[in-house]
Amino acid sequence: MGEQSGVRVSSAEGEKAVGPRWGDEAFSPEVLTKMQRTRRRPRPTQFDYLHVRRLVGDLAAALERVGDEAEDVLDVFCGTRPYDDLLPPSARIVGLDIPGNPYGVADVVSAEFLPFSDESFDLVMCVEGFHYVPDPPAGVAEIRRVLRHGGHALISVPLVWEYDRTVLEHRFTGPSLAHLFAGWDDVTVIENGGRAVSWTTLTGLIASMAEFHVPERLRLRQALHPAFAGLYLVVNGVGFVLDRAERRFARSSLTLPMNLLVTARRPPRGDGRSSSHIDSAQPGENAESS
Repeated sequence: MGEQSGVRVSSAEGEKAVGPRWGDEAFSPEVLTKMQRTRRRPRPTQFDYLHVRRLVGDLAAALERVGDEAEDVLDVFCGTRPYDDLLPPSARIVGLDIPGNPYGVADVVSAEFLPFSDESFDLVMCVEGFHYVPDPPAGVAEIRRVLRHGGHALISVPLVWEYDRTVLEHRFTGPSLAHLFAGWDDVTVIENGGRAVSWTTLTGLIASMAEFHVPERLRLRQALHPAFAGLYLVVNGVGFVLDRAERRFARSSLTLPMNLLVTARRPPRGDGRSSSHIDSAQPGENAESS
């Protein structure tokens, strides 16, 4: 069981779960539906459109490759569970989240990381949450423990993104993320966007912070929202053009991806190989075509 590892979500993250940014009560069904839509089907008038679009495209391609035959799936830190429909309809999906989360859609709520029996799942996925695990190597070991032989892990983490000074978080480069899966098979790291997507998302984030601080009295924020939506549309349009140019002309070992996504396979039972086959994908190679 997970208790054997001693891997727990950090207390700082637990504080985040009940902090003012999340609210003291569960999200309403209407808010939950809106959040699911922004994560799964972003719109160009959304400040992080290019980031989410690239992530979803690469995630869909990766799940088609590693999750097509998965029967038992674990979604770690599942949040609103916006990606359930990317998995096979026959898959049995277990959503895990931490105590105090406001989403209310997890099947298992626990501060213990992966409180499940050995070899319980064919696929373990953690989308934008693994960077909160205090001890990443121990976390990967737990993922391996609950995976069946030949099963896959899928993890995505941010690189260029704001962080909370009161919360323990980690940042990974592509090589460091791949290194965590040394000894696994078929390790593949994908960059979800490069400098252009990072610039676009951070520019949009600054604008969204300005929108958030517009006073709500006299419905001023509501009145100005169309103007901000237009600004996000322009920024995303410029970012789209820059991203196309970057993907076509950038030729360097230096990179600044917005996000990283890794997939890896637990070696089949009796496989004596101890080294991983590691591939590296450039930004957008597995994303939806534009």
